[in-house]
Amino acid sequence: MSLTLGAACALLTAFTATGCGASDDTGAPAQPTSTPVAADGTNIDACSDGNCEVALTGPTDIRLTGQGGGITTLSVVEVNAAGVRFNATSAEGGSSSGELTGGCTLRFYDGGGGSSCGGHQAPPEPETGVLAMQLVDFSNGTAVLRLVAGEPGPPPGSLVPPIPQIPEIPQFDW
Repeated sequence: MSLTLGAACALLTAFTATGCGASDDTGAPAQPTSTPVAADGTNIDACSDGNCEVALTGPTDIRLTGQGGGITTLSVVEVNAAGVRFNATSAEGGSSSGELTGGCTLRFYDGGGGSSCGGHQAPPEPETGVLAMQLVDFSNGTAVLRLVAGEPGPPPGSLVPPIPQIPEIPQFDW
């Protein structure tokens, strides 16, 4: 990777989301009544190709084949009401940590990373060289994590910062 995963992920900011909750007739906040459902249930092995939707209730290691930014292990270190805290490790030994909250999509790619937040996030489209991560739902102590990976390869040019060109210094004969 031209930029370490740690440096790329350091660019990502942890976001928090707040919302308004309903209340019952007594004025107490209403409690969720069901556990969210993930397309792949709790089958972490479904994530090996970087494409899955799994339910998590606690720390877990997700082994990947290095699709986006060369990430080979995504370790969920905590699941809480604010989001999912994670560590990401690449085959080259780079690592970083962060927190994914509701309404945000994180993207990892060789040489960088980024996030977008706000409102309901549609499932991301697969992009070559990119691993996207979303927190789909959280209730009753269960988080639903979605991973979407494109084919291995360099990320789209729009995600790679341009390399500055240094002008040639003219040579003078003295």
